[in-house]
Amino acid sequence: MKDGNSKKEKINGEICHSIDEKGRLSIPNRFRESMGDSFVVTRGLDHCLWMMTSKQWESMETGIRKLNHNSREARAYARFFLGGMCEVELDKQGRMMLPQSLRDYARLDKEVLFSQGLDYVEIWPKDNYYGEIEGIDMADCAEKIYMMPGEND
Repeated sequence: MKDGNSKKEKINGEICHSIDEKGRLSIPNRFRESMGDSFVVTRGLDHCLWMMTSKQWESMETGIRKLNHNSREARAYARFFLGGMCEVELDKQGRMMLPQSLRDYARLDKEVLFSQGLDYVEIWPKDNYYGEIEGIDMADCAEKIYMMPGEND
């Protein structure tokens, strides 16, 4: 979907792809355009992977550096994201090779789903993704996290 003020297509939604027999994963065109030919993939929350531009990664890394590393939780947080990080370059067909450790963490096998997040793209096993979102009580979730504008002025 294009809007009249932008030359680029907006990135949104969910797209399914398959991992080939050599472990290569083709990046959907809509995400490839925004990511470029090289980007970062790391462990994400809920056993998915997060794919982000180098600039987005730098911002995340800056935030991690600001944590109190005397705290066990801060060290665990840093270890989780920094230890799982890998820089990825696409081949001429727009495919990436994910390290086996990341595929194992996210339990990626054959059918993969890309889902747009705010500052990253999530990569999920297709069945796990739908199981994750079906298990959410959105009314309860919204009640806990969303505040109507003007409620706390």
